[in-house]
Parts: sequence; structure tokens; C-alpha cells
Amino acid sequence: MEDEKYPAWLADRVFTSFDWTNAITTSMQELLDNITLHDSGYYKTFLDKQNSWMLIIQLDAIWNKDFCHNLEDWPFLILRFQKVFCSFQEFTEYELGSAVIGDVEVTVLNGKDFDDWMDFTKIAGFLPLDILQNLKGEGGLTRTEISTVYGGSLSLVHAPAVEVLLYSAQGSQLAINLSA
Repeated sequence: MEDEKYPAWLADRVFTSFDWTNAITTSMQELLDNITLHDSGYYKTFLDKQNSWMLIIQLDAIWNKDFCHNLEDWPFLILRFQKVFCSFQEFTEYELGSAVIGDVEVTVLNGKDFDDWMDFTKIAGFLPLDILQNLKGEGGLTRTEISTVYGGSLSLVHAPAVEVLLYSAQGSQLAINLSA
């Protein structure tokens, strides 16, 4: 990580792990019902462990004043997707260090729609049987699509639960309140 873009504490935690015992578990839709990622800085995606992805986002404190504890400095939102089944990403040359998020869309597939999708996927042979068995245990899927202002995108198909941490720009863990 580059010193001018990333605080040292963040680089250390990415490689030594965050304290996930204090994370809240929610869905992307519930998180986005409480905050916006618009104009936030999307820094990197890291593989945390098998099929687990971690996203580092510097959250726009202007759009999210209450959630960010009315801080002047933009805090870091750390998202961990425990089970990512499929991913696609494409960024422009302008977005190699970090990207500005323009929009986030979330699509939830559950209930009868999920069952129908599972039946079709099994017949069509889109995914190996072991992945299908893992998906069936989740009871649903979520697709999170992050688009940047320069046309880049990250798309994740994942289990519904997402773990969330929030850190000040100086590295102190902040409380998360999703009932605002």
C-alpha cells in the first residue's frame, strides 16, 4: 500500500486481519438503506480466506454525517462478504489506485425465485454441484454491483450476510448504528 494513499494502520490490519468479533452482520440492502456509498473512495478488494472477499471503502462523511459520527475526516468502511460465488470487475486506467463510487445496486434472489434459479442452474450445468449444494444452504443470493464515476464496476454474487466494520481515519474502531 502506498503511504500517501493508505494509513499505516490500515495496511497492517489488511495483512494481519481486522477484529471481526466487533463487526455487525447485516445485508447489503439494509446497509444501503442507512448510508450511501456515492462519492466514497473504493480502494481495494482483498481475498480474506477461501471464497471470502473484503472491500475497503473510504466512506464519504458529507453524505453520511450521522453514520460517520459527524467526523471531518472520512472513515474507512470495511465490508467482508463471507461467501462469494462469482465476481466480475473492470476498472479504467484512471481508477488503478482508487476509484470514486457513483452508484451501488443490490439484487436479492430468494424464495420461489431462488428455487427456480437453482433448478435452472442445475439443469443448464452453469455451476459445479458442490457450489450448488453450498448455495442451497444459503437459501438465497445477493448480487451487489458497484459502479464508479469513470465507468468501472465490481459485481459480486454472494451469500446474503455481510460483515461490517467502521474505522476512523486514524484507526480507531467506531460504533455502527443502522437504526438511524
